[in-house]
Amino acid sequence: MNARVSFRNMDSSSSLRSYATDKLERICDKYVQGNVDASVVMTVEKFWHIADFTLQIKNLTVKGKERTEDMYSSIDIALDKIEKQLRRHKDRLRDHQPTNGEARRFKMGVLTPLAPEVPAEEELSDFEEDFELYPAPAELSEAEEQETVTTSDGEVKLLRHQEYQAKPMALNEAVLQLELLEDRQFFVFTNAATESLNIVYKRDDEQIGLIEL
Repeated sequence: MNARVSFRNMDSSSSLRSYATDKLERICDKYVQGNVDASVVMTVEKFWHIADFTLQIKNLTVKGKERTEDMYSSIDIALDKIEKQLRRHKDRLRDHQPTNGEARRFKMGVLTPLAPEVPAEEELSDFEEDFELYPAPAELSEAEEQETVTTSDGEVKLLRHQEYQAKPMALNEAVLQLELLEDRQFFVFTNAATESLNIVYKRDDEQIGLIEL
């Protein structure tokens, strides 16, 4: 397991680092065969202690995030969420074979009205997780930032406009991926059967929607 641990608004702690990575490794050993790339971010905001885990396992992304008034408790609860998702994934895809195919590229952007003026860091902070779901292609095109777009409702500012890769997978894999990403509303993938770019998304009636491009 490759784990990257970072601390925000708090001092680095070797004991917290070891506690989080050791427990995460024990969980991964139970449910995962192969490489795991993990990102662990511990943040203090006022009296909240936030533990945020993101695991990348082949085509699967698993996320667990929790906040309490104690970082150890936040780690425990976030990892309980991770373990629950990994167990569900193992049960449902026990006999699944890896999907082959070519990843298609797509662009994703963030738009905001020009007024009021907000610092760029604050504008983008709520959207960082959306971009982290998708890998950058081998030859990444340059980001087009601070571009102004005119619409029927006036002008909006294009804060970020960048190219990503949608991994090839079967439709049932994409639906499972969306279900595992409990805080996400959509997932972009290359349909292995049709080789076209598809989007699955969560509908208000609790069904899964599919957009075929």
